[in-house]
Amino acid sequence: MTAAHRLALDIREQLPCTYDGLRRARSLTRVSLRPLWCDTLVDDAEICVDEAFCNAWRHTRSGLPGGTAVLALYATASGPLYIDVTDAGPLTPGDRPRVRGGPVAPDLDAESGRGMFLIDRLAAHWLYMTNGKSEGRLCLTLTTPDRSPLLARR
Repeated sequence: MTAAHRLALDIREQLPCTYDGLRRARSLTRVSLRPLWCDTLVDDAEICVDEAFCNAWRHTRSGLPGGTAVLALYATASGPLYIDVTDAGPLTPGDRPRVRGGPVAPDLDAESGRGMFLIDRLAAHWLYMTNGKSEGRLCLTLTTPDRSPLLARR
């Protein structure tokens, strides 16, 4: 593996789909990213993790009693930040994350309905995929030309 492809960050943790799990996901994101990236990317990543984890909690079987989700944060020294949240699969077969209302912003005062809108605006790319075990994974890429890890810029 070349230096450019070596992982500058490689974290994976299974968390309970509870409020404590959500707090741990946000904290793990902030603490892990702060030494490597500028504050704006850390803030964007924390928002995306919060929204992706909440979606797993509210809209998938991970939110059922005893359910868990897996948070993965990884990046190469010269590349973007990748965030994956793996859940136990949708509550309703075929249900997938989507941005509601198209290009129109959702009601910003509403209690829900903004998660995928925020992810869509903050992430360079996102997709949701399933595997043969009926798990789902929301994959996000956060990048801009000036957002490579600080280690790569030393």
